[in-house]
Amino acid sequence: MKSGVFLDRDNTILANDGDLGDPALVRILPGAAWGIRALREAGYSLVVVTNQGGVARGLYSENDVEAVHARCAELLTREAEWTRPEPLIDKWLYCPFHPNASVDAYRGDHPWRKPAPGMLIAAADELKIDRSKSWMIGDQERDVDAGRSAGCRTILIASPSRIDAEIRATSSADFIEADLLHASHRILRMDGRDGAPIWTPTSSTRMIAALGRLDDAQTREMIQAAAHALAEREGVRLARLIVNESGVEVEVVGSEIVALGFAAELRRNTNHWAQSRGTPPLWANG
Repeated sequence: MKSGVFLDRDNTILANDGDLGDPALVRILPGAAWGIRALREAGYSLVVVTNQGGVARGLYSENDVEAVHARCAELLTREAEWTRPEPLIDKWLYCPFHPNASVDAYRGDHPWRKPAPGMLIAAADELKIDRSKSWMIGDQERDVDAGRSAGCRTILIASPSRIDAEIRATSSADFIEADLLHASHRILRMDGRDGAPIWTPTSSTRMIAALGRLDDAQTREMIQAAAHALAEREGVRLARLIVNESGVEVEVVGSEIVALGFAAELRRNTNHWAQSRGTPPLWANG
């Protein structure tokens, strides 16, 4: 039997803090595509398992969920530069049920709804995955609970600002990592897998915010959107992007020159945005 990696979707593979039923809004998180490719090339079966209670609440349909997954698969293939005929993700599973559903047909605490392990067990049975040799990755404790109940090892995704003593003390995850790319590295190291790709080295740089200028969530969201748009326009591949009140940490695939150039352009673009609003520059020293 094969080893597998079960993946949560929202805030593990793609950015989504709410209900997402529009494929046009799909945005892959930095590094997620490369982490998935690394696991695929190392021989793991990959399965996405996601709760989609928005269907039960009448916010979007099952067809919308499938359209989002199709768009997600398309973007992952492009960003990972995946050219093999087989897909990166073997199976996309979702649970549309919710105990407090407004749509009668989807009301109930279904065994597929995480933290229950139903989706993992069903996929493992169909794809002949050995759950005891597999992993579950997600950003919520319910993902960890589902993985543990299925007999898998588990990784909790938590941004560096959340990886504090409280999370380490309260989570039952085997490991805590900052994102899917680093989680994939953890799995490959723990399992001693050969055949994982050696990625081009990455380089990091940091932009320090002027005092109080990034306290507003809308401003931070603008910076995130500007960074992704700039990366797409310039062909720069982001490995990590962290935006918080103190500034921006950006990690790109490539040399230090690439990272510094990207940061300089992002600084210019976002300061122009601030200037157009009649506000002071966003960044310390410029």
